[in-house]
Amino acid sequence: MPTAFAPPPWTLYGRGLIALYRPQTAGATWGALMLVRYRDSPVGPYDELLWASATHPSPAGPRPQVQQIVVSSEASVRWGRRNWGIPKGLARFEWQEGEGGQQVRVYAPEGNLLAHLAFSTHGPTLPVSTAPIPAGFRTLAQPVLDAAPNAGWLLTPVGATGKAQPARLTVLDAAGFHPSLTQLRPLLTLAIPDFQLVFPVPTKVVGEKHDGQPSL
Repeated sequence: MPTAFAPPPWTLYGRGLIALYRPQTAGATWGALMLVRYRDSPVGPYDELLWASATHPSPAGPRPQVQQIVVSSEASVRWGRRNWGIPKGLARFEWQEGEGGQQVRVYAPEGNLLAHLAFSTHGPTLPVSTAPIPAGFRTLAQPVLDAAPNAGWLLTPVGATGKAQPARLTVLDAAGFHPSLTQLRPLLTLAIPDFQLVFPVPTKVVGEKHDGQPSL
């Protein structure tokens, strides 16, 4: 049951889509676009669209970081920012089913379009897990939000299990979310028709962000 009080850890269940993008310019990093529909979480069902960079400087060295994210739940906004420093904003998601796949339009609270995505799935599903991935490569590093400047960083080793299958994504519009996505083609797109995701209690650290090899 959803609750008004939702500190970590969280266990979430749902389905989604992940598209991986390779660097296109010197100095850029790998990135991932994720579209998720949570059917169960400590704050109830909600939808989510996010962009994360694969290696972002942090006091622990390069780590994944969520840089842009919108969700359909005010409670998810509040607790995501508070629990893990994830910079969530509120949005409205409109879904459309069709014979060729699905589409979703994502709108800001003011009504302007943030993104319009179309996607379809094909092929068999296979079990997947983050367990074989070294912890350093699946630990989010997010600056503490809504606090004094230089309040520290939150390090969160995320874990997930589920099923995956090949998918195709078309970014029809992303001007209000991440404009460059309309010019990029994902290297790999996977649908995750069923997953369990765990966000544990984060570790808080204080220090300057730096580059270097991830400590695993």
